[in-house]
Amino acid sequence: MTAGHGDEIPEAEPGRRASQADREHVVGLLKAAFVRGQLTGDEFDERLGRALVSRTYAELAALTADLHVDATSCQPVREPAARRRGVGWVAAAVVAVLLAGIGVAVFTRAPGAPWVPRPLPAGVPRYYVQQTFGGASGPAPVMRSTATGAVTDTVRSPWRQARITDIAAASDQTFFMVCQGIAAKGGHPVVTGSRIYRFRVTSSGRIGGYSLVRGGMLAGRQADGLAAAADGSEVAVTTGPAAAAGAAGSAEVMVINTRTGARAVWHNAPAVPGQMALNVVDMSFTADGHELAFLGIPRCIKGPCTPTGNGEEVRAVSPAGQGGNLTNSRLLVRQSALVRLATGYIDGAVIGPDGSSVMVVEMNTPRGSADNIMSVVQISAATGRQLSVRYQMDTGNGFSYRLFSSDPSGRYLLLDAGPSSGTVNGWIDNGRLVQLTPADGSNIFYEAW
Repeated sequence: MTAGHGDEIPEAEPGRRASQADREHVVGLLKAAFVRGQLTGDEFDERLGRALVSRTYAELAALTADLHVDATSCQPVREPAARRRGVGWVAAAVVAVLLAGIGVAVFTRAPGAPWVPRPLPAGVPRYYVQQTFGGASGPAPVMRSTATGAVTDTVRSPWRQARITDIAAASDQTFFMVCQGIAAKGGHPVVTGSRIYRFRVTSSGRIGGYSLVRGGMLAGRQADGLAAAADGSEVAVTTGPAAAAGAAGSAEVMVINTRTGARAVWHNAPAVPGQMALNVVDMSFTADGHELAFLGIPRCIKGPCTPTGNGEEVRAVSPAGQGGNLTNSRLLVRQSALVRLATGYIDGAVIGPDGSSVMVVEMNTPRGSADNIMSVVQISAATGRQLSVRYQMDTGNGFSYRLFSSDPSGRYLLLDAGPSSGTVNGWIDNGRLVQLTPADGSNIFYEAW
């Protein structure tokens, strides 16, 4: 591999397994070659994707064999042997991101290494909302500093005796929150209705005020999943009739215009025995709020069904504020096109700001391997073709997944996942997971930037 004196990956033992440090080193070489004009944008993107998933020295060497990079432009990574041992991570799920900030320190950690401060890239939100597990309704969510993890404020439900079920962020220091009213009937808690509130966050990470969203009082309805357009003009919730607290299965998706209070409903298939319907999870808007994407999980309404044979599906509806039938939604990608149904899953999906691509979290056990591989891949919304791999981890024999989302700009992806022994939570930056503090994703219910 010819990449300039002193910064090539050794050609000896080409079958030797590459470490994360080796992959990061080659990414640096490719960036330097792109800056010098040796690679076009398409060539850089293609090689970057291959570098992030390369497993051996030989695969990495092939990516820079035809390049010459000045040794001073990208020094080789030298790490102690203890840091070269691969450790499975789990993708941590996040729901929304707040308050873009510049020049704040953030902490990143390689397995087995101490926390090291790094500059926070421009546009990464300075604060995020986090709720952990615990108690009947869970502890109150808190605002945290992205850089240090320090708690800056506590987020409480404005609706007394109501529990918080989901949070989604918009731009301009705003986030939305769904609260469910609970009443005890016959000794069992029952959801009596739901409300959606808009919160404002100050520059110091404090809650600056809140208000009930126009059209956001849903009497007799339980609302769970929540998504918000980047400008806050629309929110979407999965809803169903009032039922026992924790009852699964939402019947429809409601899109609310927060400026006028107008509601549009996307109905599921009629409740006819033997028919298929879609469970809707992981909703996300394009930047202009025109299109709403979701991960659909086919299920039988009642009785035997004819399987679709495609597994989970990422679909989209537009205009989002029009309403209609979810079965008429536009298919973006099928699980069967990404991984084998017997060995893989689609666990999360987020549509890009302009709607041209979708970020998908896939779990897969490659044929002949006992390990589970979790990948965050970019998929073309037009063709369903994989464009790039943004992040990948080997979770060993088993995996755990919680949440996946992006900030309102769509530039930064939040993840909570990992091996079955425990998840970690963080955001994806150039093929690595920058962990949020505290970094124990195993106890996290949701996070929102």
